[in-house]
Amino acid sequence: MIRKSSYRADYRQSEPFLTAEEAWMWCCWCEMHKCDNSPSSSRTSVARPCESSDILIVLKRLVTTGQLNQAHIRVLSKFGLEQAPPHIAFGAGLDECRLWREALFVMEPVLIQKGIVYPDEDDAYPFSCLQCNYKMGC
Repeated sequence: MIRKSSYRADYRQSEPFLTAEEAWMWCCWCEMHKCDNSPSSSRTSVARPCESSDILIVLKRLVTTGQLNQAHIRVLSKFGLEQAPPHIAFGAGLDECRLWREALFVMEPVLIQKGIVYPDEDDAYPFSCLQCNYKMGC
């Protein structure tokens, strides 16, 4: 019996996400479409370094340790399902934008440590606020 390639073999040939936001949107897309959650399961043919459940496990751990709360989860879920980050011009409130930025800010270092998100060489947080176009400058 021939066994399919393992998850770890796919991991070595995968491409990390550029940001926590990109990883979160991919995770939500996979969950919404009930895809097979393999590292190559994506809107593109790019192999990814994780399954969507790996990102959900990170999120659960951050909630359990108190680094994120239910308000963060509510905002991540809402805009993850919409597949678009919050933006004032499109009806999002300032609180939603703030919670979105906070959640991604907390998630990113953990996702980088796990190899899910590519580390930013400038050591600057790569998620920029859509209201003001500054890197976490609100």
